[in-house]
Amino acid sequence: MSKKVTENTEEKQEKVLTKYDLKMQKRAEEKKKAQREERIGMMIGIAIVVALVCLVASFPIRSYLTVNGTYVKVAGEKVSRVEFDYNYNLVKSDYYTQNGYYLSMFGIDLSGDLSTQMYSDTMSWKDYFEQLTIQNIANNKALRDQAKAAGFTYDATEEYAKYLEDLKKAVSEAGVTEKEYIQQSYGTYATASRLKEYIIQGMEINAFYKKLSEDKAPSDEEIQAYYEENKDSYDSVDYRLTIVNAQLPTEPTELADPVEESETTEGTGAETSDKEETYQPSEAEIAHAMKMAKEEAEEALKTISTDGELRENVLKSSAASLLQDWLFSEERKAGDTTIVENSTSNLYYVVEFEKRYRDETPSADARIIIVADDATVGADAILDEWKSGAATEDSFAETADKYDSSMEGGLYEGLINSELPENLAEWLFDSARAAGDTAAIAGEEGDASYVVYYVGTNDPRWSLTIESLLLQDTMDAYMDEITEGYEVEDTKGNLNYLKVQAEAESAAAESSEESSESAAE
Repeated sequence: MSKKVTENTEEKQEKVLTKYDLKMQKRAEEKKKAQREERIGMMIGIAIVVALVCLVASFPIRSYLTVNGTYVKVAGEKVSRVEFDYNYNLVKSDYYTQNGYYLSMFGIDLSGDLSTQMYSDTMSWKDYFEQLTIQNIANNKALRDQAKAAGFTYDATEEYAKYLEDLKKAVSEAGVTEKEYIQQSYGTYATASRLKEYIIQGMEINAFYKKLSEDKAPSDEEIQAYYEENKDSYDSVDYRLTIVNAQLPTEPTELADPVEESETTEGTGAETSDKEETYQPSEAEIAHAMKMAKEEAEEALKTISTDGELRENVLKSSAASLLQDWLFSEERKAGDTTIVENSTSNLYYVVEFEKRYRDETPSADARIIIVADDATVGADAILDEWKSGAATEDSFAETADKYDSSMEGGLYEGLINSELPENLAEWLFDSARAAGDTAAIAGEEGDASYVVYYVGTNDPRWSLTIESLLLQDTMDAYMDEITEGYEVEDTKGNLNYLKVQAEAESAAAESSEESSESAAE
C-alpha cells in the first residue's frame, strides 16, 4: 500500500469572514440594489435596505394622531410612530448588512413577514428588531443628552445637503417618486420633512460618538498589555505538515461485518437499484486502515523536514483544532515533531514545528471602487474620469461615492494580503507602492474589477484588532453607564417583545416557586 498524502478539510479551517469579505461576496448581482439603498444610510453610518410598504390609514385624523401622538416613551420622552419606524428600519437594515449572507443560508427572509419568522423559541424577528430599536433610541437620546451637557456642537448643514443630493440620485435610480422611496425605506408615515429632525440629530449624535471614540481610544501601552495577556490569539506559527489518510476499503474485505442475505428480495425478481450505496467499512476494517496509516505516518515523520508542506503565518484560530494546543504550547521549540491522530476524519497529522512569532507586517489603507463585471462604466473609464479632474484623494473619494456605495469614500483600512483577491493584493502590497499611486485592476472573467487609490500603510493587523476590541469594550461600558434609567414605557401595548419578556419572567418565577416548594417538602 503506497502512502497517500492529501489536503484534508479538517486542516482547512474556515476563515473568519470580515465585513470586507461580506461586501466582496456576490458583489456583481447585488450592485444595483446596494447603490440604490445603502447610499442614503451614510448620514448615520448605517446602510439602508427597502422595508415593506404598509397600508396608510385612510382617515386624516387617524394619520395625524399616528404621526404626532405618542407611540411609546423612552426616558419619559415621547417617541412618535415616525421616529420609531425610522429607527426600526435603520436597525433592521444594519443587521441585514452585517448578517444577511448568513441569514439567507438559514432561510430567513427579512423582506417577508417578520412576525411569523422566529428568532428564538418565544421571540419573532419582528420582536427582536423592536427590542433593538428601543435600545437604539435610548442610546441616541442618552448620547444627545451627553453632547448637550458637554457643550458639543456640530453643524450638519453641509452633511444634510449631501444627504438630500444622494436621496435624489437614489430616487432616480429606483425609478419611483421621492415619497414612495422614503416610505419604502423609512416607514409608512415617513416624509422628507418629518424625517429631517431625526436625520440631523443622527448626524450630530454620530459626530459626537466619533469624537468620544477618538478621545477614548486605547493607548499603545494598553494595547501591548492586552497582547501580553492574550498572546495565543495574536501570535503566528510556521510549521511543516504531512497528512496521511487511512485507505478505507470501498467494498467488503475479510474484516467486514457478516451480513445476512436479505429475505425481501428472495424469489421476487426485484431489480437491483441503479444507484449503489457507498460502502460503509466495519469498525475492524477502519481499525486496520488506521493501523496501516499510523505506520505510514511514522515513516513520514523521518522526512517531515524535507517533504512536509510548509505552513507559514498561521494563527491559532486557523490551525486544525487538534494541532492548536501542541503548536502554541509555551514549551514548543524549533525542530519538535509529533504525530496526531484524527479519528473523526480517519487520518494522521505529521507535524514539525519551526517558529512562533508576532507578525509585524504593516496592513494597508486604500480607497477602492469595486466595479461589477456588468457595470455600464468600466474601471479604466472611471480612472480616466478621475484623472481628468482634480486628481486628488478627496476627488477620488467623491468618484468612489459616485460609482460604488460599498464604503463611504471607498476607504478601506487595515487591509491584509490574505483577505484580498490575488490581483488586488499583489498591487497593494508591492514593495514599490507609494502613497497616491492609482490603478485600474481587471478581474477574471465574471469577477469585479477595481479602481484603487493607495493611501499608505497602517499598523499590523494584531495591533488594529486589539485596538478595536478594547475601544469597543470601552464604548459598550460607556453606553451602559449613560443609558441607565432610560426605560421604555408602552402603555398602548405596541411592543410585543415586552409581552414576550413579561411572560418569560412570569414563567421563570413560577418555576422557581415550584422548585422552592418541592425542596421544602
